[in-house]
Amino acid sequence: MRRRILFFFLTLALGDSPSFAELPESLRFAKILSDNVVLQQGKPITVWGWGKPGTAVKVTLTQDVASGTKAEAELFRGDVAGQIESNDYSVGMRYVEKNPPRLHEKTLTAKADKQGRWSVSFPAAKASFKPTWLVARSGGETVVVRNVLIGEVWMCAGQSNMGWSGFNRKDREAVSADFPGLRYVSWEDSWYKPLDEIKARIGWRECTPENAQRFSAVPYLFGTFLHRYLKVPVGIINVARGGTLGQTWCLRSELDSIDDKIIQTVLADYDAETAVWDDEKQVAALMKQWEADCEKAKVEHKQKVARAESDGKKPPRLRLPKKPGDARSAWSPPAGLFNATVMPIRDLALRGVLYYQGENNNFMRWTRYERTFPKVPVSFRKAFRDDELPFGCISQPGWGNYGLAPEVATVAEGYAIIRDVQRRALKDDPLSDMIATYPTGNSYIHPAEKLPVAEYASLWALAKVYGKPVVHRGNEYVGMKVKEDKLYLFFDQDPIVHERWKHIENNAHWQVLPCPREGNAELMGFIIAGKNRRWYPAKARNAKLDGKWCIELSSDLVEEPVAARYGWANWPIGNMVGRERLPMATFRTDDWPIPEGVNYSPESKEASSAKIKELQEIGKQQALDRKMRQLQIDLPRLESELFRGDAKRQIESKLARIKGILDEFEADLWLSRQLKEHDPDLPDKLQELRAKIGKLSGK
Repeated sequence: MRRRILFFFLTLALGDSPSFAELPESLRFAKILSDNVVLQQGKPITVWGWGKPGTAVKVTLTQDVASGTKAEAELFRGDVAGQIESNDYSVGMRYVEKNPPRLHEKTLTAKADKQGRWSVSFPAAKASFKPTWLVARSGGETVVVRNVLIGEVWMCAGQSNMGWSGFNRKDREAVSADFPGLRYVSWEDSWYKPLDEIKARIGWRECTPENAQRFSAVPYLFGTFLHRYLKVPVGIINVARGGTLGQTWCLRSELDSIDDKIIQTVLADYDAETAVWDDEKQVAALMKQWEADCEKAKVEHKQKVARAESDGKKPPRLRLPKKPGDARSAWSPPAGLFNATVMPIRDLALRGVLYYQGENNNFMRWTRYERTFPKVPVSFRKAFRDDELPFGCISQPGWGNYGLAPEVATVAEGYAIIRDVQRRALKDDPLSDMIATYPTGNSYIHPAEKLPVAEYASLWALAKVYGKPVVHRGNEYVGMKVKEDKLYLFFDQDPIVHERWKHIENNAHWQVLPCPREGNAELMGFIIAGKNRRWYPAKARNAKLDGKWCIELSSDLVEEPVAARYGWANWPIGNMVGRERLPMATFRTDDWPIPEGVNYSPESKEASSAKIKELQEIGKQQALDRKMRQLQIDLPRLESELFRGDAKRQIESKLARIKGILDEFEADLWLSRQLKEHDPDLPDKLQELRAKIGKLSGK
């Protein structure tokens, strides 16, 4: 028994945790409660684990060195394994606390249930860098969790941009990442039912230059900002997995409550797939068929090789059918990641959730996201039984083609739609926010500019969660008015900025409005539409309406505007920022339907793709038409400005333009042939016109 306990402790020390099979009925803590763990301050501390069913378990939380070392001695009983210290020279960061809070040692007793699970809850404690021990004793067994700290704990979830470890300046940042009070643990997993325990081997790691190389960029950088500002230990739990959909970060019960054909079809199909893997006979038949397909492929491969050799060609490679994968642990199934990563630690107290996902819903899945994303924050709060759990949603960075025409961008730019879904879902939630990051993107779907992303997220957390006096967002749209052929947008301010300027009776526009990032530059990123719902680039300027500063939008081609949008593209050209150069979020004033983007079945995907392609082609034609009509307006205006007061040169310029159009008819051979079909007399009339233009211009 002592050897098994020793093995358990050593695996924890190495950053791993044993599985149930390795330690049947052995006393142990939950895997998330391993060495170096950070426990949430200010909330009851729940500690749980497993042991022999029906047995009593005594659990101690202590910062007393004597008690902690005594428990370790009970664990090792004289063995030196696991206590060997390196003699290599090293330098490490240490913290000096003045008048640290005292945590009085407390022991609670629990009884393991029929499944062997036990749980106790200690009173809330204050943050401290003082090493703490968790000790559990039962039936002569002792287990210990060492080097515990009490501070702030955040869960990070989402997809690859949350899991991405590389970032700009990492080679300089990581080598100085010596923060032993910052701890990090990560894993990813999926299962079709909620799990009581984590399946993977996991372990908390202190932030050192070596460990930081393997930390995911946004969670690590977010943690460092909080750690240095709050001056408390910070624990980051990262469960992100690349390519995941919003549906996988929800409770299954929340998905079941969605009355929507798409969602219910997805759920029914997934249940049918998992049912196969719950039936041994069906799995056996599936594998038997796969083996038969493999044998058939081998036979066909031999025949192809023989033909290739006889023809003197290079023989083809053997390609076997893909082995069927267990649908119960699929990559991103409904509730799958939530079941395997969130549910096993639902008894752990957290400060908040940072979520960075939506990119994969860009690909013909945004209609589904409209229904599933609002369930994500709800699911996290229900799982952790905390209705006030903060939820910060990092929106998508810029990606794709920059400067896309609005007629095309408003059809199916998925990132814009995803940002809009997130904004609308969270706008009335005082505990949540969408964190705009589009200026950090580029043409690569995994941009390396992660430092500002984490900075924006940490500013949100510091302001909204911790109540710190920091500017955390750009201006937000609050309303609009239409007057004649102009549309006027009104904005609020970050609360700190508002307090800074509210006492001034006549503010300057830069004190109350979003401004271009580049300073005294063109206001970019706005588009407007009339009742026909056709979008045009808008001319934007600062203005006052009814005594209030606003942004005036107009277009020569929109006589009666009724709606506006900002930053509406995968990679927006929008350059508007608030104070501290924080980006203004994508928004729209309309509630017009978005083109459907679905792929829950081959038929739905084909129909949706065809419709979007048709709309995009129409959009391209509309963009060309708009550019031509705008040129027809701009050219006379430019002539007037260029030759102001010089009628002779204005006339000559216009005559030259007419002559240029006549030259185009002759230069375009195809068009020249079409002239007679359009009007047999038209070529002669054009020649007469050319002669008259020549006389007027003296040529």
